Amino acid sequence: ARHLPLGLACCAVLCCDMVASIATGASIMSVAAGTPLLPFAMVFGGCMSSIVFMEYVLKGDPNAGNFINATEFVFVLLQSIPGRLEPGSWSFRPLRATWLSHAQHAFLWVSMSTLANYVFAFNISIPIHTMFRSCNIIASVGLGFAFFHQRYNLSQVVCVVIITVGIFLASIGDAKKFLAGNVCTDCAPGTPQEPMSNAEFSKWTVGIGLLFCCQMFQATLTHTQAHFYTKFKDNGTKDELADEYLFSAHVVSLLMILALWENISTSASLAMATPALHPLLPIPRRLCWVVLNNFTQLACIKGVFRLAANYSPLTVNVTLSVRKFLSVALSAAWFGNPWTNLHSAATVLIFGGVFAYSNCPKVPPAIEQKDKKSD
Repeated sequence: ARHLPLGLACCAVLCCDMVASIATGASIMSVAAGTPLLPFAMVFGGCMSSIVFMEYVLKGDPNAGNFINATEFVFVLLQSIPGRLEPGSWSFRPLRATWLSHAQHAFLWVSMSTLANYVFAFNISIPIHTMFRSCNIIASVGLGFAFFHQRYNLSQVVCVVIITVGIFLASIGDAKKFLAGNVCTDCAPGTPQEPMSNAEFSKWTVGIGLLFCCQMFQATLTHTQAHFYTKFKDNGTKDELADEYLFSAHVVSLLMILALWENISTSASLAMATPALHPLLPIPRRLCWVVLNNFTQLACIKGVFRLAANYSPLTVNVTLSVRKFLSVALSAAWFGNPWTNLHSAATVLIFGGVFAYSNCPKVPPAIEQKDKKSD
């Protein structure tokens, strides 16, 4: 049996209480505002399950990130085709948004998704990957203020800073095992204590640099999605626009598959060579994890798109950050990844910041404020 470290168990109690409080408040607010709660269920259920199956694959082949990404792209694309066809016809429905907006969106989304999985080849673990990418909240606020006419009050900024500090603490706690010559004194029992060589550590820093790029792509993408949903709201509902952008982004992703085909085919061959899942089910084990990852990732991706279509960019980023932290906790419990005192402290900061942010008053966009002054 797997035993959770004491700190993780205590934090789990706190998280359940905090999530229950937030969910209760969100349910009341959503009913009043007419906004759906299904995207939250899709994000937390689909994304967290997908992380588990992906980690099973990466434990056997750390270079399988592009292979996982390619199968996800093709699976979602094939599943989306029927919904893009005209009823009773084989012709595609006309686009509600412009070609230029689809090109901009697809470039950001494919770039972010490709880099996000490619970093696993640079000694980046699931916990570091998940937590580090969650730091895009600060990037979202900065870009929103500078380029997208978003304004935030002091309370919102303080909450975002608290959440980000918590994410950094968890990342530092997990990074202890990567530092050469450093022994993790507060890691859970059984945590590997072997330091990296200088070459491997340098490789890891390249991966961290790529994660920085992912943060910028993700923050820009979130604001761009919100802008397009507002711009083309008269051409279709938010869910219709979300499905349309999802489809076009996955069509463009085929170019990425062609560019990385050699790496993808190598990982596919290794997956096919793994032992069968069960004598009665002669499917290669790693291939089975990839297929399950595809199904859960489909729910995850659609949940994220629908979340972006119905909620503000900052709400989307906070929700994704909470989901990512819960994924790290699950990874620590199921795969034995390290959980330190810093992780425990980070839990309090992250969920405390999210709870406080949910009660912050909203600030109208700067454009609206200028219009009021001119009147």
